[in-house]
This record gives sequence, C-alpha cells and structure tokens, in this order.
Amino acid sequence: MRPIREAIQKKRAAGPSMGLRLLLYRFIMVLLLMAAILSTLMATGVLSHPAHQLSGTLDIQQRNTYAALDSQMDALTAQSMAMSEKLGKELDVFLAAKGIAFDELNNNPDTIAELEKRLYTPLSNTLGAASCSGIFFGLNVTANTSLPNAEDFRAGLYLRYSGLQPTVASEQDVICFRGAAETARSLQLQMHNRWNPELNAALIPGSDQVTAYQGARLADGCLWTKRTELPDTWEQVMLLCVPILDGGGTVRGFCGAEISDLYFSLSHNTVPSAFGNMLTLAAPIDGDSLLLSGAMLGATDGSRLTANGILHISDGKYYTTYSDGKNTYLGRHQLLDAATWDGIPLAAVTLVPDGTFRSYETGSQIAWFLGAVLFLLAMLVVATVLSRQFVKPINKSLAAVRGGTEMVASGIPEIDELLAAIRDRPTGTLPPDVEARLRGFAERASTLTGTERTILQYYMDGYTVKDIPELACISASTVKTHNRNLYRKLEVDSFDELKVYIELFASCGRSSELLNK
Repeated sequence: MRPIREAIQKKRAAGPSMGLRLLLYRFIMVLLLMAAILSTLMATGVLSHPAHQLSGTLDIQQRNTYAALDSQMDALTAQSMAMSEKLGKELDVFLAAKGIAFDELNNNPDTIAELEKRLYTPLSNTLGAASCSGIFFGLNVTANTSLPNAEDFRAGLYLRYSGLQPTVASEQDVICFRGAAETARSLQLQMHNRWNPELNAALIPGSDQVTAYQGARLADGCLWTKRTELPDTWEQVMLLCVPILDGGGTVRGFCGAEISDLYFSLSHNTVPSAFGNMLTLAAPIDGDSLLLSGAMLGATDGSRLTANGILHISDGKYYTTYSDGKNTYLGRHQLLDAATWDGIPLAAVTLVPDGTFRSYETGSQIAWFLGAVLFLLAMLVVATVLSRQFVKPINKSLAAVRGGTEMVASGIPEIDELLAAIRDRPTGTLPPDVEARLRGFAERASTLTGTERTILQYYMDGYTVKDIPELACISASTVKTHNRNLYRKLEVDSFDELKVYIELFASCGRSSELLNK
C-alpha cells in the first residue's frame, strides 16, 4: 500500500492549481508594476505629499503677494514724493506772489483757504493716478493759534474716496475730509460727515518725525504707519507721510497717501487653490509675532481671520505656521522695504487656513487609497480572466486524455507534447508494482456485497459519503457500517485512498474491473 499512500500524500501536497498559481503570479506582477509607477511619479514630483504641494503653491503665491504689495507701496512713495515736490514749489510761488513769509499764514484763514485751493490740483491729480483711497497734506500753520492744542493742528486738505467700489478711480466720488469750508465750497467738494477744517497732527502717527526730518534725500524722510484708526471715524487706514520742503530745504509740513482697510480688501482678493483660499496681508512683525492688530487684510473669504490679536510664528519644513492658539494658518512672509514710524517692519504675508489644507490632505489620502483599491480590484479581475483563459484549453486537453477521447490542442506546444506522450502511451505499460496493486484491488472488489458494490458505484460516479443515505435510501449509520466493510475488504485506510484507486482505474480505462463487468 505504500505507493498508494505516497500518491495520496502527493495529491494533498500538490498545492494550488496552475490557474491559481498563474493568477498569483499575474497579481504580483501588477503590484510590482504599480509600485514602480508610484515610485517614478514620486521621484519626478508628479505625485507628491500634499505638504510638498502646498509648499510649492505658497512659494509662487508669496512671490506674487510680495511683488503686488512692494509695487503698490513703491508707486505710492514715488507719487507722494512727486506730489511733495510740486506742493513745495507751489507754496514758494504763492508766498512770493503774496509777498509774505510762511509763518505769516498763521491766523490768516482767508489766505490759507486761497493757498489750499491753489494746492488742490497736484493733490487731486495724485489721487486720480495713485493706488490709494485718500491723499492729504498738512502745513505747519493754523488758522487760529489761540485755540486749545493749536500746536497740533495743521492747515491743509485731505481728500478721500466715498463709497468705495471695485471700480476704476474715475468712477469714485471724492469728498473733503479735512480743509477749509471756503476751499471745499469753491471747489464744489462734498464734505465728509466727520469733516473738520484742519488736520490734527497728533492723530497721524509719524507726522512729527516727518516734519522734524533734516536729511538731504526726500526718500529717507518717508514713513509708513501700521494699521491705525482714521480720526473721528470707524475706519482703519495705513498712512504714508512725506516731508514737504520749500526751496531752501526747510520742512514746511507733510503730505502723503491713505490706504483704507476697505480699499486694501478690494485690492487684494483671495486666491482660490486646492488647499483653500489664499489670503494677502501687510502686517508688522515683531520677533516671532505677527501683529494682526496693525495689519491690513485683503479679502478673507473662507477664513476666520480678523485684524485682532497676535499670530505666533513657527518655521516648518514645508511651510511656516501662524497660530493664536485657536486658529492656525499656514503660509509664508517676507519683509517689505519700507521704513515705519515705530521701527517695527512690515511684511508681505500669504496665508492658508490650516483647516482647509487638512481637509484637502485627508481627501487626497482617501482618493489615493480608493484609487489604489479600485485599481488593484480591476487588475485582479483582469488577472483572473486572463488566467482562466490561459488554463481553459489545458484543462480541456487533460480532460480529453483522462476520458480517452480525441485530444484537444491547448495551443501551448510544451503542454501539447506532454499530453500527446501520455495519450500515446501503450495500454498496460504501468509499472509492475502498480499493475499488481490494481489487480489485487480488483480481486478484493469482487468480494463486495451487492449493497457495497452499489455504494462503490456511487463513489465512482463522483458522489461523496454525505450523498449516500439519500441515494441508497439507508441511514447514515448504515452507510458508516458499509464504509467500514468497504475499507476492510478493499484494504484502504480512508476515503481519500479509495478515491485514488478509483481515479487510477478510471485513468487506465479499467473502471469496469471494479464492478466485475
């Protein structure tokens, strides 16, 4: 019985079928191909981590943010300096025509109003050409030196846009925020509802530093303020102050430009991105703190950013983090080349809400995971179909050989040659020991009773032990008894060993010997 038991062991140890093996091989190849593709995409930067993608996007937008703010501030500085020179020249011409000294303008409201009217033109021209919401000048004189705090008041004009809209400057309404009433009426200017005849220099940060400037270059005397409250209004503005020099180089006052928070917001919209809306700020930076209370904010759609509090700055590998403990933003900043009245530098800042980036990051991870799963499932289906198509003709050829019918070509030369050799094997050429085992088994089968032979027939037809009670109309316990008798008479130890004999007889075309036919 040793050869038979060895055959059974070989059958059990044979492992997966050729079809399953082929399926596994194809699937492993798909996995290796997928890994190679992903590695190539990551190496070339086509597929990268969301943080790396954000870093590249922030770099590009920060360059745009810095360029826009730097250009706007440089242009305003140049235009305000040009206006200062024109105002200084017009002032000299006016004083010379009147034959009076500069200080004689004090306590002379009619002459001041006449001067303001003359200086209106360079002021108005600058307002129409500049990217700002207001323009102003203040001279170191006042119409009434006897008033309380008269030393803080400056005769001058302050023109502003009213009801700002995202349109061109020519379509905006200009109103008089500061200036003599006679000047406004003669120029047909509507007065601001918070109008006053003169500017209060004490409420304009840096104006005292500007008027005290004694340098040779006008550009060195220009100072920017951080975000500050516009006197007598609810509005917040950022101001530029420039000295006004007469022909002798003496500072006679200051002039400059205003950028209101509304104007700044309309000028710097959010920039949509896959990571959320990108925000633009012009903000003072003190050490590792971004001072929002002094910052000008562009549009803040899609964020909770307000001009309040402090954002603490933390440098990271891919981006800089800005957080107040409750809200966190990711971004970049770069110092602007602009002198400030308090010495705290201004920075161009680009921010993205951390929450929107995390949503993108999570969504990206889920998308890639689902994509990978779907791809693998699709490849598994394809591999299964291809494996079955490959194995199908082989199985047909094997079935033909087992059934003794005409062999069907598998299309694989090596398989066809092997099957042809098996088909053409002469009958009765089994090894002597195997042939002897088969004859002995057939002889023992002749000793079976009719019922036992019937049960054996069922097994030869492919039925299992569980099928016998119903087929033979006997109980399960009776089947067990007959099986014990079958195993004893046929000298086999198990149903598997019995099936091996049945298959051997079938492959040799000798099944009839088991039934004495």
